[in-house]
Order: sequence, then structure tokens, then C-alpha cells
Amino acid sequence: METKIRILLCDDSLAVHESLAAYLDSEHMYHVSVYDGEAALALLGQRKFDLLVLDIMLPGKLGTEICKEIRKTSSIPIILLSARSEEIDKVLGLELGADDYVTKPFSPRELVARIKTILRRAHPDEVPQTCITVGNLCINLEAYEVRLGSQLINLTSKEIELLYYLASQQGKVLTREHLLTRVWGYDYPGDTRAVDTQVKRLRLKLGTGDLGCEIKAIYGVGYKMEVIG
Repeated sequence: METKIRILLCDDSLAVHESLAAYLDSEHMYHVSVYDGEAALALLGQRKFDLLVLDIMLPGKLGTEICKEIRKTSSIPIILLSARSEEIDKVLGLELGADDYVTKPFSPRELVARIKTILRRAHPDEVPQTCITVGNLCINLEAYEVRLGSQLINLTSKEIELLYYLASQQGKVLTREHLLTRVWGYDYPGDTRAVDTQVKRLRLKLGTGDLGCEIKAIYGVGYKMEVIG
């Protein structure tokens, strides 16, 4: 089912688009990438979006100019990105009508969390859930908790994120490289052995009880989450 949430990403850095796209995909949010302000304005005039992520330092018109222009006709939520962290810049951005201001470098996971917070206020019934049930496991990414029935399972944050992503892609075979990109981030300096190590730890901590699901290894490829029974 196509998601109702539509995000427009405007930044001249390909790396920013790649990292954010990975996390938006994992939250089932549809997104479109543009690389300058004029392209963003053109798309906003043609299509409906629920939120705009807008870099300040863009070629041509600055993001602050684009934000000011958008606010003349639209109330779309806007998150400004900037390499400048001075308070006066944040105040200026918010005074121009931005809903939030995030400084670079930033955590893609944190930015997506901010997107969801803003969208929850604007569209409380349309924000994807942060809790997934697979088999007898309930994985709550917002609370960073995993429960088997009423039993709380003690997992690290990375183990929870990996389990959540596997569950969100239930039945799909995911390569180790794909999991590195989606869970660790595109610039993670490790290699694919990190995935194997994390999966091994996950299996040990989840135990052999009535999970109703399993993380299945696909030889030479990667892993997938399967429901049992």
C-alpha cells in the first residue's frame, strides 16, 4: 500500500540524499530528491508534499530565500539544514517560518525522528507506526523496546534497529550490504561481518522460545525475517 507521507528533500549533497533516503525508506515514507531551490519551488507548485527538508547553502538562491518565498503561499512544514550552528542563524530560520533547524553533520535517524514528530502534529493519523509485531515479538522503535508477550528482552539500540528493519521487510531477502546501508548508515566504516555478528547476538538474546518468527540466513546472500506457523 502506497504511503500517504510524501517528503521533498532539497540539498546539493548527494551523500545527504542517500543517507536520508535509506532511513525514509525504512519508515515507508515516499520521497523525492532535488538539488537546488528553484527545482524545489517548481515541484511544490506541481505536486503535494507533507514536509520539505531544505538545505540553506544551495546553489543559486539560498534556502532561507526559498523558505521565505514558500511561506508566502504555503504552510508546508519545513526543516532547515545548515552547517552553521550559531543561535542567530537558528532564530533567523525559525523567524522565516521553518518548523525546525538541524545543523550538519547530523544523524539521519535523528532527522527522521524530527520529521515524524512534526508530521505527528500536522497529520496525527497518517504517520507510520513505530511499533511492529512479527510473530510473537513486538518491536517498539520509539521506546526502543522489544517484548515477547509481556517479557521485555534486553537488547542494545543497534540490535533493536536491526530487528525492527528486518521485521519491517518481512519475507524479503536482504543482503548484508543492504543492511549495512539501512541500519548502520551509508558511511559506516565497518564491513559485512558486523551484520553477521549482530545477527548472531540477536539470536542468542531472543533465545529459542515461542518467538513465532525467525531470522533466516540465506547462504551467500544475507538474511530475511520469516513468520513461523
